[in-house]
Amino acid sequence: MKKTVRRGRVRLLPYVPAELCERVVSVCASSGVTESAVVEAALRQYLDGTSDRTLLFRRLDRLGRAVERDHRDLELLTETFAVFMRLWFAHTPSIPEDGKHAARMTAESRYRQFVQHVAEQFSGGRRFLDDLPHEALADDLELNAAADAGRHGEETTERDRDDSLGEEKV
Repeated sequence: MKKTVRRGRVRLLPYVPAELCERVVSVCASSGVTESAVVEAALRQYLDGTSDRTLLFRRLDRLGRAVERDHRDLELLTETFAVFMRLWFAHTPSIPEDGKHAARMTAESRYRQFVQHVAEQFSGGRRFLDDLPHEALADDLELNAAADAGRHGEETTERDRDDSLGEEKV
């Protein structure tokens, strides 16, 4: 490309298809901006990775990671409940008929205490899942490399895409 400097700006003279040139001229005429402004805005958007498509893919990636975390949390809670039920059935004796009424009353009272405790824990922002270790899917170096590759339009490898999943791990 031939480059000419004028008033602190460099003139680029790239070749574009005639149909693309007509579209640029049409946009400039309808919006009242210069061809340079349109081309500059398009180049900035392309080079900065701020196109709608790029932003949409980032949001979709973020939503995908959130769904994966929710799926993992649900599987964990399901398994936790299954283990609890096995232990409860193994260690809870059968109640004779004459003691069932008293057991129901005690159970109702204990259940209300349990619900109150869970509500207090939940409203305080504390969750059972927060007590468990969180696995790191990628370190900061890998995440930054994947982000840089995306900004510069480079293709990422399968591992880079997998590593980028840890970006917003909570």
